[in-house]
Parts: sequence; structure tokens; C-alpha cells
Amino acid sequence: MNRLALIPFRLPYKVRKVFSVGLAICALGGSLPLQAQPAVEPVSSNSPVIVKYGTKFLTAQRAPVQQARLIVYRQTNATRTGPVNIYLEGRFHTALLSGGYTEFCAAPGRLAIQSVYDDAQTMHLGKEAPGQQWPLKAGDTLFLRVNEATSLRTTLLEVAPESANKELTLTAAQIHVLSRAPAARTCDTPAPVVTAAPIPLDPRNYALQADALFEFGKTELKVAGYNAIEGWAQQLKQDYSQVDRIRIIGHSDPIGKPKRNRELSLARAERVADQLRDRGVKPVQGFKVEGQGEKSPVKTDCGNTPTPANKLCHAPNRRVEIIVYGAKN
Repeated sequence: MNRLALIPFRLPYKVRKVFSVGLAICALGGSLPLQAQPAVEPVSSNSPVIVKYGTKFLTAQRAPVQQARLIVYRQTNATRTGPVNIYLEGRFHTALLSGGYTEFCAAPGRLAIQSVYDDAQTMHLGKEAPGQQWPLKAGDTLFLRVNEATSLRTTLLEVAPESANKELTLTAAQIHVLSRAPAARTCDTPAPVVTAAPIPLDPRNYALQADALFEFGKTELKVAGYNAIEGWAQQLKQDYSQVDRIRIIGHSDPIGKPKRNRELSLARAERVADQLRDRGVKPVQGFKVEGQGEKSPVKTDCGNTPTPANKLCHAPNRRVEIIVYGAKN
């Protein structure tokens, strides 16, 4: 017999008391008080919350001097709910959901981008496709939108910056997965904004005699009028390296009703502007056309009755004035 079993062992008083009370309760068919039962922490079955989208798109920064910036996105009205996997040279970059975008920089050269809808269903074989080849230039920003095609292998469409910025304002950064594509690089500091020095504008006035362009009281150009405008347009291109804007003002003589004279002077100015446009004269800010009628005569000692002598006297007043603002050669 083990002698240790014969050594008397006495529990502390408090322990013996609790034990004896418990035995008594159990003998009466009861149970231990609730507060005496051990507490069991419930096991949560909730999975970790995955944040799919980050910050909303604000505006695209300028591309770095030595890198190209790319922004690939899906519109919020995407017809499919599954992801579109984006691969760069066959390496996984991101999985775009509806209304998500990704932004990264890349080295200049050609970059193959594969875009495949719900690629997990085909064991990610979409990354083995040749993909679309995009030429990248340092300092350029490329906007690519997922084309929601019917086939599993989607395509990317290049979008003009103005349209892309409008569509991107409804999207947010796609952040629920990490890129494993070496071609996707962190963007360097954006290129600084270079403000060109203002071009000095040297306004110059020209006057085309209306009698050389139009018949008296008419707005149809004579043959000599076409030739005169053609010659003036060619001279303008030689004299100016850049034309910022052109102001064309029609003038008439005081013979006849003032309202009719204003309409006639405006119509003649518009006809001259149309002819200049047809001959490739394109001011940066366009044309401003006016009709002043008889308000600004250059000769004031003529009669206002429609006699041959008065018509001849008022010839200098019938004119089309052209004011050119631009940089001369």
C-alpha cells in the first residue's frame, strides 16, 4: 500500500464549507447557484470586414517627368457584378469592382495589360493572354476604362482626359487586394506646372473699302472682293506668328435708314469673317463681329441724299475695319 495515501489531508475551512454546501444542494436535486457556474465566452462567427473601396476620386495629378501615370477604372453602372482582374505583363495587379479605379505609374515603353472578367472561374488563365499593348511616354497620363463586353475577356478603352475626369468623380480607389505586378510602380513627384510667358499682343488696324468688296447697298461679295480678302489673309499669316483674336467691324454711310444701315454693316462684317475662316485664319479666341452702321464716319462733309456725288463722297465711310491682336513675326 502506498504510504502517502495514509497521510491525513485536510482542506481549508472555506473550501470545505463550499464543498459541503454543494453536496447538500445536489442531494436535494438542486444545482449550484448561477454565479458560481463557470462563464463561457461565446465564439464569434463573424468574418473580418473587408474594405473594398478607399477615397473618392478627386483629380488626376500630373505625371512625373520620368514616368507615365495610368488610371484604370470601371464605371458605376457596370452591367456585371463580378470583378474584372487586371494583369500587368501577366502579373496580378487588382480586381476592379463596379465604380472602382486603380492608379499607378510605369516606366516608359510598351506595357501589356490583360483585363478579364471573373477570372477566378477559369483558374486565372486570362493572365496568359497577350493582352493589349499600350505605348507609354514619360510625362503622359493615360486614362483606361473597362469596356463591359459580353465575353469573359474584356477590353480597355482609352478615354480623353475631360471625359475621364467626369466619369471618375463617381468612383473610389479599389483597395481590397494588393498588387503583385512589378510593372506597377510608386509614382515619383509630379512634374511641375510650367507657365509659359505671356505672348505680347500687338493690335493692328486694317481697313478694307466696302466698295472694293461689295456693290452699293449689297452684301454679296464681288469677284474683286474675294481676291482682296484672299490676299489679305495670306499677308496676315506671314505677318503674325500667332493670332489671338480678330475684331471685325462693319461701317456704312448715313444714306438711308439707320436700322437698315446697321443691318447692312453687320452682314458685311459677318461675310468677311466667314471668308477668313474658309481661308484658314483661326484666332485662338475666335472672331468678334460688329455692325456700327453710320456711327463712326471718317468723312463728315458729304450730303445724305442718295445722289451720285454724295455716294462718291461717302465712299471712305463704307468700309470693313479689321483689328488683329496677336504676336507679330
